[in-house]
Amino acid sequence: MGVFDKITNTAKNVGSGIVSGAVKVGSNVGTSVQDNSEIAGLKMKINTIEQELDASYATIGRKYVQYVMDTGDMPGIDVSDVLKLMDPKITQKQELEKQLIEAQKRVKDADVLRAKEKAQQEFEAEKTKLDRALQMDVISQDEYNLKISIAQKKVDNFEEIRRIEAQCNMGLITEAEKNAKIASLTE
Repeated sequence: MGVFDKITNTAKNVGSGIVSGAVKVGSNVGTSVQDNSEIAGLKMKINTIEQELDASYATIGRKYVQYVMDTGDMPGIDVSDVLKLMDPKITQKQELEKQLIEAQKRVKDADVLRAKEKAQQEFEAEKTKLDRALQMDVISQDEYNLKISIAQKKVDNFEEIRRIEAQCNMGLITEAEKNAKIASLTE
């Protein structure tokens, strides 16, 4: 009966681990979708306001051209009525742009947090693999220490490695330069 209890407990542990992992993934996806939806909505609102402002700019231009054609003179014309209509839209557009930047920052921060968590999980997986290899005498203690040190440095220098990869993606440095910089951080 003890063997069956162990099997049942192991199955429950595996099942609960899978469920908790699925919940975490679902939560991350839901948050990401919500943030991306908010960003898309803000962009649409900004675009609508820009179109309304463009129409106001066209009205000002028409008034100016009509005035010049009627008088033959090119001094200033009164467009204060159009500017009064434009002012709340310009203010609203500025507020929406601030909200957009905040939403984009939240998404970026969440992405960085997920990437950092993934780097930590990769370290834990590597450590588990190295622990097993050491216990099985597949690697020596010195090899273990070297490899675990490199893996830990990847986690410790996560931000710098991410910055270097971004430089490479932007074409600021070559792939070889990226690899050299990352190697210098992890060795």
